[in-house]
Amino acid sequence: MSVEVLEGATIVNFVEDEEAFNVSVCDRFAHLEMDHDGRLSYTEMLKELQGLRVFETHFGVDVKIDPDNLIGVYTSLFEQFDHDLNGTVDLEEFKAETKQMMLAIANGMGFLPVQMVLEEDSLLRKAVERESSKLGA
Repeated sequence: MSVEVLEGATIVNFVEDEEAFNVSVCDRFAHLEMDHDGRLSYTEMLKELQGLRVFETHFGVDVKIDPDNLIGVYTSLFEQFDHDLNGTVDLEEFKAETKQMMLAIANGMGFLPVQMVLEEDSLLRKAVERESSKLGA
């Protein structure tokens, strides 16, 4: 993990750089897709969904959630990615929903810099790295 400063424009620019975004999303998809069938099952995607930390509250303290409610939330999140509702997520569905999610994060952040703790292999971290390399060039 690392502490980074980013703003909405960093994320938008990353998403709009189709080459950088597609490479990063394809890498993430390949990392998650354990059985190499070209699709993500709910089980394969569960860790990624859990990594979204949708139940975090102030200062990283987790909320205790009823396990049945938790399953419902993760199922609903999975269905957001599974556009054709066939029970799996293909690469195009994954790209499209990841793009929407990243743009929603950017929209929520706005254009004021925010300091965040980012996991090394996260797409937000990739956006920061891309911006840093562009500024250093």
